[in-house]
Amino acid sequence: MAPASPATSCVRNHFISTTYGFVVRNFANPFFLEVLSGAEEVAGEAGATLLVLDSRYSLERERRHLEEMAAQRLAGLAIAPVGTGESIRLWHDLRPGAPVVALNASAARITGVSRVRPDNAAAVELPLRRLAELGHTSVAFLTAPHRLMADPDRLRHFRRLSRALELRATVVYSPLTMGDVQQATRAVLGGHGDGQHVAPTAVITNSDYTAHAVYKAARELGLRIGPGVSVVGHDDLATSELLDPPLATIWLNRREMGRALMLRLLERVPPDDYVAPVELIERASLQAPVRLSPTSTAALPPGSFAVR
Repeated sequence: MAPASPATSCVRNHFISTTYGFVVRNFANPFFLEVLSGAEEVAGEAGATLLVLDSRYSLERERRHLEEMAAQRLAGLAIAPVGTGESIRLWHDLRPGAPVVALNASAARITGVSRVRPDNAAAVELPLRRLAELGHTSVAFLTAPHRLMADPDRLRHFRRLSRALELRATVVYSPLTMGDVQQATRAVLGGHGDGQHVAPTAVITNSDYTAHAVYKAARELGLRIGPGVSVVGHDDLATSELLDPPLATIWLNRREMGRALMLRLLERVPPDDYVAPVELIERASLQAPVRLSPTSTAALPPGSFAVR
């Protein structure tokens, strides 16, 4: 094979120097599409290109994606990692000096990485305090299993604040697919039939995407969302207020998170962490508890709510 011409090498080097990788853990969740839109705005302004890949919650696939990107000598990496972010260490080994930004991950004890994430403490405290004010005493918290958990600080905040508010805390560990979440929450909300288990009257989820599965589980049990079981999402997707009933959720500016991510990847700003402010959006899925037994069809009074 003939060696590449100087012109060809120049084009290839330009591609390498202006192309960045973006690996997400679950593109089925629309949250990541909004973040990507913000990142693409900044990339376009800078003449850069994003190569986007989905790990589908597979650590093996995630590592393979990083190896392929490193082999192509991409200029930097943004990643919403599976689990604790150990793949970031692999990137450091394969592409020393190339910037890396972690999205929605604590990536604890990993140096040389910028983080773009929500204010997790507030994102847990706002709904939990509101549920306590409404009279809830037993609250479930949905999270990924430990080996797949990217933001363990959320769970720590939930446990700490539940103790402070004297709430009965139930942690629901589940792979974050619709089917798995539906099955796990159905088991928790339906009780164990031993007369001792007290089912939670509210569920705090990690995304509006997984909240859909909680809705389905509650309906299978004959529980009305709101008075039968309150549900709080996270991300305030455009479709969330269209659910029946509209989903209470945590709002954050997803597009701005994408812009912050890309600015750090391009090294246009200092490599510090970006913490996105959050707000609790109260809608009809968040109400005072009027818990009926599963399959009950009794009419329940609607609660008051504000729509943002």
